[in-house]
Amino acid sequence: MTQDKIAVSVICVTYNHEKYIREALDSILMQKTDFLFEILIGEDCSTDKTRDILKEYEEKYPGRFTMYYRGKNLGATKNEYELFMDAKGKYIAALELDDIWTDPMKLQKQYDFLEKHDEYIGVAHNFDIIDKNGQVIDNDDNKKIKKYFNKPFTLQDFLTDGFVFQTGTHFYRNIFKDGQDYSIIYTADRLIRDKTILSLLLFRGDFYILPDTMSAYRRFFDSDAKNGRNLTNSNLELDLFTKAHHVEALNRYFKGQIDYSLQWSDMIYDYIKNYFREGNPYTLKKIVYLYQHADKKTRGLIRKEFLDSIKRKVK
Repeated sequence: MTQDKIAVSVICVTYNHEKYIREALDSILMQKTDFLFEILIGEDCSTDKTRDILKEYEEKYPGRFTMYYRGKNLGATKNEYELFMDAKGKYIAALELDDIWTDPMKLQKQYDFLEKHDEYIGVAHNFDIIDKNGQVIDNDDNKKIKKYFNKPFTLQDFLTDGFVFQTGTHFYRNIFKDGQDYSIIYTADRLIRDKTILSLLLFRGDFYILPDTMSAYRRFFDSDAKNGRNLTNSNLELDLFTKAHHVEALNRYFKGQIDYSLQWSDMIYDYIKNYFREGNPYTLKKIVYLYQHADKKTRGLIRKEFLDSIKRKVK
């Protein structure tokens, strides 16, 4: 496979995905395209059998994969950054190896769209949410994408509605060959990368959202897993303050040209609401800190939650 013939680079980071990685790899290999695509996989020193399975696939499909067996654990963001730097394709598609692609024409459909529409930086699509057993979950989180079907998704849409599509739906122009410094991907945070990457892309142009359901995002919490998704979910306090530092890093990088205040305030409200309703490890000092960093509207919501919590306790 020569560099000048590769149209798409499929980027995959993996850590402790042995339960699901075969299904994910098979969903990549089933893609039917009239162009060549490379598959770059960064294996980040898994403690399970993920690496053994990758070597099995590498032997079974010689020349089909480019494997990066990390000598030490880099973290998700540095792992993916290094894959971006080596990607040869005109376009990039991403898949975490506990998720799957469900349509064998996914890459072809997205490639054809961007080839015809220079005005878009990328194209995404509808998706299912599945549990650890592969069963589809009826979840409101994947329903907000519907209002964007067959429409552009802009930077302002992202700042207002957040993530309406998942990593496995992403297909975008390879901006990483332009010689600019993209180290913000890993310097902003060791684990969180989706907000950084989508910000970099939407800062340059819009995504288009196809209504086709072509992937499945696996949502569950496994206490035995040690990937970034589960590490943050297992410690809500760590999760919130990690995200806060991440947003601050992005603010510095974009020199205030992207206003994350709405997303930040929504996040604060969600966490403080959980504090009043369920209790969590936050100290009063940290609650005050979060309140001070919220916008006026969110402060009003927090005050209401506080009063409601007092009423509940009185009752």
